Amino acid sequence: MRLGRKLADSMKKYLFATLALFGLMAGSGSCQTIDTLVDVGGYRLAFHIVKGTGMPILFDAGSGDDGSGFYPILKPIADVSGATLITYSRAGFGRSEVDPSNQDIGRHGVLNGVEGLEAGLRKLGYAGNIMLVSCSYGNYCVMLYAWRHPSKVKAAVMIDGVHVSFFTDAYVDNEMRERMLDTARLRNAGPGVYYQSLNLRNTVELVRRTPFPSGIPVIDLVSEINLPDSVLSARWRDSHRQFVAGASNREGITARGCSHVIFRDNPYLVVSAIVKAYVGAVGNEQGYEIMKRYLSYSLVEANSGKRTVQ
Repeated sequence: MRLGRKLADSMKKYLFATLALFGLMAGSGSCQTIDTLVDVGGYRLAFHIVKGTGMPILFDAGSGDDGSGFYPILKPIADVSGATLITYSRAGFGRSEVDPSNQDIGRHGVLNGVEGLEAGLRKLGYAGNIMLVSCSYGNYCVMLYAWRHPSKVKAAVMIDGVHVSFFTDAYVDNEMRERMLDTARLRNAGPGVYYQSLNLRNTVELVRRTPFPSGIPVIDLVSEINLPDSVLSARWRDSHRQFVAGASNREGITARGCSHVIFRDNPYLVVSAIVKAYVGAVGNEQGYEIMKRYLSYSLVEANSGKRTVQ
């Protein structure tokens, strides 16, 4: 009888702990999502916002992506961090428009893109302190944004982002020759692809002149499985090592078994990196509550891949 009561008491404690665990997971689960077009000076950019509180996190997508590639990881990040999450489509991608006032290729480069982003964030009320997350080409935008706002960017996570040390002069020359011969196909692919592709040299030269501020802490994720050419693959990894070695507050992590889109191959790793960076940026009191929610998320994720031992 006593054993039965002890078992019942144990079960009650277990159920209470379980409910508390999943309560933490659900704490931010009813986040409001907003999709909006914002006029940034004669053309409009599309923003997707998961409303939260505190310092927002801005996501800058890879080449050709309209930002929707990030959507699968937004919910766990919102649930754990409670932060406002912002994704957007660069000009010419998704629902975002292209500035019609000038057709010159150089007027549709990464600098113009960042200026449009800045205008959109100001109108939306998110021009203050911010954390940045980038993937691939989005790293150019994040690098430039941080260089222009070093006191406002409090942390960054780079997901197999491009680093300019990868782009040797010879490589850029060869790429530009091929792209100039392929302008008809690039134009047919849409204005975003066209302008982004033909601005490669301008983009690389600009970002070389605007290095990422050393005072901003960074977690830099690099894929283990990237370019098929072994020489280029080694240079890709080396460009990440060079960037991480540039400041003591940069942490480099190789995403084992992952290809270029790491957040698709290992979302748990990417969410964990973003939460770690965010907690470091917001401080102890808010960070403690976030880490409690993260532990709950971590238990569920760790168990989702369990296997039966034969």
